[in-house]
Amino acid sequence: MAKATNHDVYFVPGLHRGLKVLEILGAAETPMSLSEIARAMGLSRSSAFRLVYTLRQMEFIREAEQANAFTLGARVLNLGFAYLNQQPIAEIARPILASLRDETGVSTHLSVLEGDDVLYLVSHQARSGYVSNMRTGTRTQAYASAIGWCLLGAKDDNTLAVFAQRQSWHPFTEHTPTDPDSLTARVKQARDDGFVISRGFREPGGSSVAVPVRNNSGAIIACVNLSGPDSGFDFDRMESFYLPKTQEAALHISRALGYQGS
Repeated sequence: MAKATNHDVYFVPGLHRGLKVLEILGAAETPMSLSEIARAMGLSRSSAFRLVYTLRQMEFIREAEQANAFTLGARVLNLGFAYLNQQPIAEIARPILASLRDETGVSTHLSVLEGDDVLYLVSHQARSGYVSNMRTGTRTQAYASAIGWCLLGAKDDNTLAVFAQRQSWHPFTEHTPTDPDSLTARVKQARDDGFVISRGFREPGGSSVAVPVRNNSGAIIACVNLSGPDSGFDFDRMESFYLPKTQEAALHISRALGYQGS
């Protein structure tokens, strides 16, 4: 942000110093003493004490296990997570999915669960003739697709059972679940594996790789997938190339949302 002509009138030095303390503690590899904070800030010990006291009262910093040492508090994490939660996942995913499309030569998508449907939020079509018939805004029944099974992995057993009970089952292919037990088995397998490789599961002649995206708490909130006609895939490289690339893209998006797992 450019400085205003009356910068000195608008600028709040005390707020600046307080935020600077948070930055210094955040960059430190170990908790810092009051004297160390004062030296890093170029302030007297008494001035640093007032800043530390205020930030402690607001729980932005806390006392560490070592005596007379300080580190960041939980309230800083809450602010960070609030920031992450406000970032539109589609904007985060769009360039990552474009790179995945270019690396694999296959159409890429980001989908979420909305009601009982899979909703496609982002779609990058392959540059070759091997495009997917799924576009941004497309909806499909969650129970009947590999993406849906990945997304339904976010539901606990009771919620999944309620979801299954209200479905109007239709066998799109021989792989389509047609009752609650078969759907539960598909979702459990997707949850255990962490991905689904589909060969004609939704429609004959079409294949896909689906991997869930997780938020900062580890919950499944979206799914990345490659999809297209069988002719667009080299099936000898399904698990050695397409799957790892899709997992890498899903993890990249998850990291941007604050996920710290593997």
